[in-house]
Amino acid sequence: VPVLMHDEKAGVIAAVHCGWKSSVKDILSVAVCKMLSLGASAENIHAAIGASIGPCCFECDDDVPDAVTKYLGGDTDGLFERRENGKTFVDLKNANRRRLLQLGLRDENIDVSTECTMCLPEKYWSHRATNGVRGSMAAMIVLD
Repeated sequence: VPVLMHDEKAGVIAAVHCGWKSSVKDILSVAVCKMLSLGASAENIHAAIGASIGPCCFECDDDVPDAVTKYLGGDTDGLFERRENGKTFVDLKNANRRRLLQLGLRDENIDVSTECTMCLPEKYWSHRATNGVRGSMAAMIVLD
């Protein structure tokens, strides 16, 4: 899950890769705290959460939803869909959106892509869609 952040008033940007493991280790908190230390303010930070595997395809064992629940302090309503096969589908993009709100970003300053990289292999590379065949994707932000 790529997350690009910008505080125009402070002239501070950040680009963060939020895979499930880095998400639950709270990399967004690290990034936002660094931005704040450089003069940004949470209410002025705008965030774009880019295309990534969506809740339609991010099927996980219990370790992922358990870790996300801990990461968000239990604030997980609507982020999980349990299936009969014992697996859970996880909405990692909106889990990270929720974490940004917890960190003080304003709801209207957060945009979340609805595109799933696994559902759109003609447009995006997906580790899961290619069964682990390596590929590349990039998200960039430039301070002008």
